[in-house]
Amino acid sequence: MRGRRLLILIGLIIIVAGIAAIPLLSRILTKPSEPAPSEEVPPQGETVALVVSVQDIPQGKEITEDAVVVQGWPVDAVPVGAIRDMEDVIGKVARAFIPRGMPILESMLAKPGELLPTGGPAAMQIPEGKVAYALPVARYSSVAWALRPGDHVDVLLSFSLVDLDEEFQTVLPNNQTCVSPPEGEECKSGVQGRLEALPNGWLVSITPSEAQRPRLVTQLTVQDAVVLRIGDWREEEAMAEGQAEEGVQPPPEQPLTLAVTRQEAAILEFARLSNMRITLVLRRTGETGQVPGAYPVTLQYLMDTYGIEAPPKLPYGAIPPFSGGVEGPVE
Repeated sequence: MRGRRLLILIGLIIIVAGIAAIPLLSRILTKPSEPAPSEEVPPQGETVALVVSVQDIPQGKEITEDAVVVQGWPVDAVPVGAIRDMEDVIGKVARAFIPRGMPILESMLAKPGELLPTGGPAAMQIPEGKVAYALPVARYSSVAWALRPGDHVDVLLSFSLVDLDEEFQTVLPNNQTCVSPPEGEECKSGVQGRLEALPNGWLVSITPSEAQRPRLVTQLTVQDAVVLRIGDWREEEAMAEGQAEEGVQPPPEQPLTLAVTRQEAAILEFARLSNMRITLVLRRTGETGQVPGAYPVTLQYLMDTYGIEAPPKLPYGAIPPFSGGVEGPVE
């Protein structure tokens, strides 16, 4: 009996203690949570307000308010000539293409009406200090159509020389005519020759049996010229530049544009107008600059360089080979 009373008493104590703990527990549960520490935002670098394009602006287009905006730009990346005031930009004309997101520079702008054309694509490809010169080329003078834009070439000039009368500037020999022969003597006119005494003492006039033979010379002239284009500039190429369409044969002659110095352009023009043979030789990739030691090549140069001896004069000689009735040359 006493044990039952003890259990009842302990139960009452627990109940009373629980009721007393309710307010404390309520405070604990309803206590506001401490705010989580906020993430540190890395401080941004110092910026300055610049006028920046928000769209691609074509060359020659007038800049409107919807094409640009003022925004912050890192101070350490501000380009020279950057504009900060919108009023200095609106109404101006773009001198060149301005891509989206680029700061507007003073050098990019022009007043309406003062913008001059910058030239076509050909002028933009010419290296500084050079000019473009076009000349006709054929299969063999263009390395069998191997030339492509960007190739470096040298120029061989081949031409023939003849003797001229310095005053008349005509090819020798001159024609001669008697003006006042002695009375009673006959005078014949003809090609000017020379007088020679024969072993028997006769004096004879010797004249050439044929016209003067031109003397050929070949010389390496213009060096390190750059090929800009093969063909007309206005042609629209169906394939990428430098590739030929399969099955299409190039014409017998095409224009070729070279980048050369102004003096070299004058040399090529003189050679072309003088009907000299112009042949291009292709350099290997990466080889540039001038190569010294180019000598004019003549018949005498070949004889001396390779030790060629003139054949002796014999009382007999060979004639061109006879094919024996077989068509075509003898192999």
